[in-house]
Amino acid sequence: MISKAALSSIPSPMLEAKSWILMEHGSGTILAQKEANIRVEPASLTKLMVSYVVFDRISNGLLALEDEVVVSEKAWRTGGSRMFIEVGKRVTVHDLLKGLIIQSGNDAAVALAEHVAGTEIGFATVMNQKALQLGMTSSHFTNAPGLPGEEHYSTAYDLALLSRALIRDFPEFYKWYSEPEYTFNNITQGNRNTLLARDPSVDGIKTGYTEAAGYCLAASSVKNDMRL
Repeated sequence: MISKAALSSIPSPMLEAKSWILMEHGSGTILAQKEANIRVEPASLTKLMVSYVVFDRISNGLLALEDEVVVSEKAWRTGGSRMFIEVGKRVTVHDLLKGLIIQSGNDAAVALAEHVAGTEIGFATVMNQKALQLGMTSSHFTNAPGLPGEEHYSTAYDLALLSRALIRDFPEFYKWYSEPEYTFNNITQGNRNTLLARDPSVDGIKTGYTEAAGYCLAASSVKNDMRL
């Protein structure tokens, strides 16, 4: 545990990002921040909530990694980053999660959303309910991939809460966020989090980008038995 006196003596880093936060994982202590509660577009960081909901269903026995999902035309047609699933084909929840986490597949996000809740809109309701349970009171989701939308938003603080919860609640799945690449349908794509290759202390978790949101990052690092 870091004392308040020690924290006050450490200068905050100078970052160009308009909103950011640094949180100690174990206690949830905020070590530094800048505009961490202003509303931002989360882009593909939305997929952290998608994976959290799916992990939660698996842990509660409501879903299995071996379950097969029939790919809808809507999922297949979803633009942006993709894992290249094909309409009408059956894909396991395991493969879709790997495509979601490592390849940042928008198509995987929609396929999982439809499988869990019937529709993407229905899944957004589930995401919003889970957000409130996790204390993410300044977030609202309207789609699974994180595509731009006026009512689709979060904050750096809320996304830190989500990242902390994901690491804490699902350690057996969190390790997937550190995998360097994944191959599906004979197409190999690398993990979009390039920090994994640049800093050995980093073991996750997700990047995001849209023109409206700009570049987004949620990252976690462990040094000297402390996770940030």
